[in-house]
Amino acid sequence: MKNKYNFKGNILIIGGAEDKLNEMHILKKFFELSGEKKASILIVPIASDFPEVAANVYKTIFKKFGAKKIKIFNKYNPVEVRSQNLSKYFDGVTGIFISGGDQLRLSTVLGDSEFENLLKEKLRSGATIAGSSAGASALSSFMIVRGNPDLYASQDSLKLSAGLGVLENIIIDQHFTERKRLNRLITSVCYHPKNIGIGIDENTAIHIKKNGMLDVLGSGTVTIIDGSEITYNNISEVDEYQPFSVIGLKMHILSSSISFNLNTLQPLNHSVNSFQL
Repeated sequence: MKNKYNFKGNILIIGGAEDKLNEMHILKKFFELSGEKKASILIVPIASDFPEVAANVYKTIFKKFGAKKIKIFNKYNPVEVRSQNLSKYFDGVTGIFISGGDQLRLSTVLGDSEFENLLKEKLRSGATIAGSSAGASALSSFMIVRGNPDLYASQDSLKLSAGLGVLENIIIDQHFTERKRLNRLITSVCYHPKNIGIGIDENTAIHIKKNGMLDVLGSGTVTIIDGSEITYNNISEVDEYQPFSVIGLKMHILSSSISFNLNTLQPLNHSVNSFQL
């Protein structure tokens, strides 16, 4: 599988529960990539159960860092989003931060709207896009919206839906180790083997650059599930509650000392834990 990266900006995908009180390394990285004190930041809190609260938390942080301008995207229903010109929210924006919450709510409100095109246009022109937790999952073309981590890998262990499509051929899962989500990420890749699955721990992020290089940031690990060399997969042949078989699936576990090439699907430091399932 080959990924093509035709943008000038940066993508920062956060596994959720990022540090908001102490060193705040991940949020500072977003601020840096957005232009530091020249940054004009758009906060998108739609996924949250309490969007005004979420918006205020991030606004306070970015204001403390010294952002030049901060806007809040405060449209919370799909009719409103589709009936208005949204370009005013994106004018001059150098960084877009999408908060956590419920990714299905986010895609329901924003999906198939002008927002998607504006988001991709800003990335192509050099802006930084960040998503945390639900905001991370929603950046994919396919996203995991529900899943039971207690089940073995089976069709019934997750449900997929359309995301915002910023990332092609990648499926994101978050709070990964903390919520034991390996089985559902494996299942998602077996549903769509042309996609790689990326599971991101809490207070951990991946930075995807325009050349397709992925760097790991933060205190946890990133798990990459690669189905490009699968030789056998019978997920379509078993009952949805039954386990399935897959042969040739690769898994990499990356810490902050490792980079990964999304074009070649290879880690750059071979001290990484990498094995076949």
